[in-house]
Amino acid sequence: MCPEHSGQASRRGRTLIPLGFLFKAERDAAGSMAQSPLREVRKYVFDHFREHAVAPVLEEVMREFRLNRAEASDAFLRLQDAHHIALVKGTQRILMAWPFSAVTTPFRVTAGGRTYFANCAWDSMAIHVALGEDATVDSYCHHCAEEIQVRLEGQRVVESRPEDPLVYLALPAARWWDDITNTCSNNMVFFSSPRHLAEWRGGGTDEGAALTLEKTIKLSLPLYTRKMQLDYERPGKEELMAWFRSIGLAGEFWKL
Repeated sequence: MCPEHSGQASRRGRTLIPLGFLFKAERDAAGSMAQSPLREVRKYVFDHFREHAVAPVLEEVMREFRLNRAEASDAFLRLQDAHHIALVKGTQRILMAWPFSAVTTPFRVTAGGRTYFANCAWDSMAIHVALGEDATVDSYCHHCAEEIQVRLEGQRVVESRPEDPLVYLALPAARWWDDITNTCSNNMVFFSSPRHLAEWRGGGTDEGAALTLEKTIKLSLPLYTRKMQLDYERPGKEELMAWFRSIGLAGEFWKL
């Protein structure tokens, strides 16, 4: 039996969203979602990842909030437009909810007794920041497939094997969202050492940026520290670029 849509009820302590109201809340001049019930759906998605290490399906959102399929699908599309999630192209299925991946990737993170997959090398470090829990990242060198393991505690690296792996961002910041699936899947990776990055480049030059693990953690802070909170808001472009500059990431590559 389909959930009813009349009235406003409470299920498992969560305020249910009446029919016709879900998507009428307008963003304010700053693009805030503070007044929008969409934030409840967004938090449900991220809580589901935290608790189960997999994405919720559309039907779970329908049942949780007593929405019909069109309403739940519209919620997913709006969250995608706001860069909170990415859907598998042509479907209503969540592919990414940054920093979490709904599919197996080379970036595995163990935290709080659960194993997650991140979308990219950067996101594997960001899961530690988002969850606020000690974490172990297991991945591979993009050049030679050497195993890489990083232990993280309190937003710092406590151990890494090999000793000096790098996070390499191949595309400048302004191009990240041109095709975010390609960006995360192919262009944000680990190298086991500066030497292996140089070998992979083949002596040529490119427009990429190589970051230490510590710098990658700092890069993650404004985007991920409050990611699991109900009132989370993505920082704007100017705020992000100011943060980039504050941690020494300046120049054309870091312009959004």
